[in-house]
Amino acid sequence: MGKSCPSDFSTKRLFPRPSYPQILLKSRFYLKGWPCRQLGRSKRLDVVVKALETFSRPLWSLTKSTVYVNYFVVSDSGARLVQALHYDFVMGGQTDHPFFHVQLSNEPISTDDLRSTGCELELPKQDSVNECWVTTKIPTPDMTLASVIYCLVADHLGANSFARFAETVDSIQKRLPPPSFDSIRKSIEESSMHFKSSHWFAHMVGRRQSGSNEVAD
Repeated sequence: MGKSCPSDFSTKRLFPRPSYPQILLKSRFYLKGWPCRQLGRSKRLDVVVKALETFSRPLWSLTKSTVYVNYFVVSDSGARLVQALHYDFVMGGQTDHPFFHVQLSNEPISTDDLRSTGCELELPKQDSVNECWVTTKIPTPDMTLASVIYCLVADHLGANSFARFAETVDSIQKRLPPPSFDSIRKSIEESSMHFKSSHWFAHMVGRRQSGSNEVAD
């Protein structure tokens, strides 16, 4: 899984003298043989993650994040992509998109990106495009790269391992760059007694704040 995070980790340590107002960080990694209770001993689960995240200085806030996750089941007969999804966040929001959301897709991570992680899986060439008819954008909490890793550990490594991992993450939590989502914060503060679904949609928040008609949940 790579090297452990240094105790003095921070974005400012990674980029001590930034010369640009924004930094795009590209991350890719490969989790081979990730525990999965649903699979028998003859099969294993491999996970590949690719993240594109933009950080804005001088506050080093996270303004854009897309995290792609591909799940592969590997057996003696080869490897098969069984699930593809991506988590998305844009600071200003996107029309008809929740601020934070996950979307099922038919977007496999590219072969070049797979190889860059050390993944040597040979995927069968399909005669037709893999179709994904349902692409609902499901609202989520903050599911930027740090949160995706956190949830992967929770989903697959068991309670004891997750407890140790969570304790380590808690020790650096304040130094992780926070996502910038002031619109959500303002929307919730305006109607804190009603946790409306429209809180999560940028254009709905703006429409309500500008005095337009209330949007139905």
